[in-house]
Order: sequence, then C-alpha cells, then structure tokens
Amino acid sequence: MVVIDHDSGQPFYAQLVTGLKQDIAHGILQAGDQLPSVREMAKQHLLNPNTVSKAYHQLEAQQVITSVPGKGSYVNAVDPENVRTELQAKLQHLVELADQAGISIAELKTWLDQIEGATS
Repeated sequence: MVVIDHDSGQPFYAQLVTGLKQDIAHGILQAGDQLPSVREMAKQHLLNPNTVSKAYHQLEAQQVITSVPGKGSYVNAVDPENVRTELQAKLQHLVELADQAGISIAELKTWLDQIEGATS
C-alpha cells in the first residue's frame, strides 16, 4: 500500500512512483489492475492532482503502467529483462559510488553475503 510521508524531503511524486513500484513488486498490484484515477489518488494521499499526474507520466515513460484516455491507467506485465537491466544499471552506479568512497568490491561482496544471510 502506497504511503506518502508528508514530512519527507523526497518529492511526493517520487514517493508515489516508488510506492506503486513496490506494490507491484510485492504482488499487491498485478498486471492489468486499474490504478485509481488521478483525482482519486490525489484525494487518498492529500496530494495535488498535478503531482499524481506527474508520477503517472513517469511510470508510463518507464513502461510500468499504460494510460488509456477516458479509461484509466493500468499496470503492465513485468518484463524480467527490463527489471534485470534496471537493476544492473543501479548496481553499476552503487559500485561506482563505493569506489569513490574507498569501499572495495570485496567489502561489497561481504555486505551482499550478509544481506543474503539475513533474507534466507
């Protein structure tokens, strides 16, 4: 369930994008599910409709949802290859940040092993 933290420094539209992606990843939203209208979502989360519209446009640009004029916005099926590509790019960015901070690949691998052990 999408939660908007009105006290967070993160823009509301970005929180909405992240929250909807998490709902899809956790199976709360499934392929083909219709999202609330922009007006409904804005009312639910006490947001400006323009903020919700911006989030929906971003999700559509990322091919997470499809909007049909006059019908609504719908969750797209997840393309595992797109997920893999996106995760690979994020990991590359994290490795670059770690390198800049003087953190070795070996240390990152240790962290991954710890995370894997905690989620098993």
